[in-house]
Amino acid sequence: MRLAHMLCVLAPILPRHVVAETIDGKVTPRVMIISMWTPESHVWHRRFHESRLGNLSSLAVPLPGLSMLFPHVFCTEDGRVCQATVGEGEINSAVSMTALVLAKAFDLRRTYFLIAGIAGVNPRLATIGSVALARFAVQVALQYEIDARSLPPDWPTGYIPYGRRHPLEYPCITYGTEVFEVSQRLRDISFELASRAVLSDEEGPRNYRARYAGIQDQFAMATRPPSVVKCDSATSDVYYSGTKLAQAFENTTRVWTNGTGVHCMSAQEDTATLEVLVRAAVEGLADFSRVILMRSGTCRCRRRPLPSPSCSRDHKGSNFDRPPPDMSDLQHLTGVDQNGMSIAVDNLFNAGIEIVKSIVGAWNCTFGRGVPPTNYIGDIFGSLGGHPDFGLGSITNGKVIAPAGKGGNLARLEMARRAKFASQMTMP
Repeated sequence: MRLAHMLCVLAPILPRHVVAETIDGKVTPRVMIISMWTPESHVWHRRFHESRLGNLSSLAVPLPGLSMLFPHVFCTEDGRVCQATVGEGEINSAVSMTALVLAKAFDLRRTYFLIAGIAGVNPRLATIGSVALARFAVQVALQYEIDARSLPPDWPTGYIPYGRRHPLEYPCITYGTEVFEVSQRLRDISFELASRAVLSDEEGPRNYRARYAGIQDQFAMATRPPSVVKCDSATSDVYYSGTKLAQAFENTTRVWTNGTGVHCMSAQEDTATLEVLVRAAVEGLADFSRVILMRSGTCRCRRRPLPSPSCSRDHKGSNFDRPPPDMSDLQHLTGVDQNGMSIAVDNLFNAGIEIVKSIVGAWNCTFGRGVPPTNYIGDIFGSLGGHPDFGLGSITNGKVIAPAGKGGNLARLEMARRAKFASQMTMP
């Protein structure tokens, strides 16, 4: 069904008496924007007035357990849109998200979570400033690793899946956070909404993109202006860059999603954030079918010369995840300015606000009742019910895991599954 047939005519945004939407005294956001660090959050507060949805800084709610750097959740006066900054890296994001979903100040059972951050970008699929809506997030570095200088000559990478003996096989030891799948239907709606946006671009990124031209069209997308695309997210706390690493994790994404996932954005938080939301959904605290995963491609930006030893204050801004042909991996990571931070952050807002406005405005006729997914959603264990279309299958035979520890001895089931696959590996 096309988007135009799903959404009602958006109500005009007019001045009104504002009362925060609450249930039992708890704020009930229609949208919760999840940022990871200051530039990603600042753009929402700096430009939110353009949406005519209110002042995103009207309410500041302190929550125990949030990052010491970002101790408040901010909301509009009516509580319909809120924004939280969870911190950088997997540990920070998981701890902060846990504090958020357990907070007594909020009822998040019908809230849409818009995870919106910058990322490294695959030049085969997108470019600096592009915005990607993902279906899969893959924890690509959750593997064994041996030093690349001691690899067998025919090995493409030093990453080996847990329980296996060679690269690019499916892990037979799983922790539960290897792969997450969100609603494809909601992703597609979000893509159409985000595609309405006029994306920013600048001369600096255009000049850097040109270095990817002329390679048998391998990097044709890298040379084009920013666009909204559908492709998937890789999570790693390791800030990697380079052709071989990027290709290895591109292949990992493909293998671990059974050939469905397409890696185009690399970030440090997504699987951690999604794991918390799966656990919250098990406990009835959130709805995993209302998760939107959005990343914008950016660069490693160095705005001015730095004193020695140099330390780029914008280290979080990643880059094309592999260099153009005239540059080494090291030079690409540390020695150039791709000038993409500004447009990537702006395009997070440009694309994201179209999604936010539509969810808020079409709440009563569409989004309030939810957008039922048509695909499997959840983690590699099948925690939310159904059978994953990737991985080793549901550990509960398709049943939803019961809340509050009532699901039986799932650890025993997982260990039995590991033993089964271990025995298969030793067979001739």
